[in-house]
Amino acid sequence: MPSPRPTFGLQLGGLKLSGPAAVIVALLLLAAITALVVLSKPTLGMLAAAAIWIGFLVFWSATAGRGTVRKSEESVQSRALHQRLLYAGLLLLFVSIPPLGWRWLPAGSWHVGVGLGLMAAGTLLHIWARQHLGRNWTTKVTILSGHQLVQSGPYRWIRHPIYTALLALAIGTAVVSGRGVSLLGALVFIFAYVRKLRIEEGALGAEFGAAWDEYRLRSWPLVPPLY
Repeated sequence: MPSPRPTFGLQLGGLKLSGPAAVIVALLLLAAITALVVLSKPTLGMLAAAAIWIGFLVFWSATAGRGTVRKSEESVQSRALHQRLLYAGLLLLFVSIPPLGWRWLPAGSWHVGVGLGLMAAGTLLHIWARQHLGRNWTTKVTILSGHQLVQSGPYRWIRHPIYTALLALAIGTAVVSGRGVSLLGALVFIFAYVRKLRIEEGALGAEFGAAWDEYRLRSWPLVPPLY
């Protein structure tokens, strides 16, 4: 019997959508993001950064929402807080706020290529990590039935390569922009994912015990040797 075709899924806080409703809401969100980017009068570099983000988010939503039996998962309140932080961070990466219009990088073109390169590297890292994580991947901190402690691919060195990839996208965007408001957005992303990382490490430690402790001793949470 053929397996059912996957349906497009989208989750906003505690609201879960699938099928045509999810597609419509996703398109509206993309339209809103595009409008905000246009209103901020972006440079070509920021338009390229926005295109990378849109492609990343479409891929993320299209591959989310697969049904798997869960043993435990992050609370609705914690997940909602994380998503609110991400929405705020993403807006700050792209919107124009005059009081935060000062530059933390000098105007020029050298940092645009650096930022876009960092974003491209983060996207590739995310794809690589997802290939090795397989069915263990979820959009929130979750322990699945039959959950495996993956230690192949990027997980040999980094315990949270997907979080690392998302931070690379946020920091890369801030580098492309060079503005204070975008730097603030990247800092919001860092706070959100360090917070989530600590929640996930607690859940994995409780599930895998000594195996997790041994793995922690020979790996880094995010980017060696920074963190």
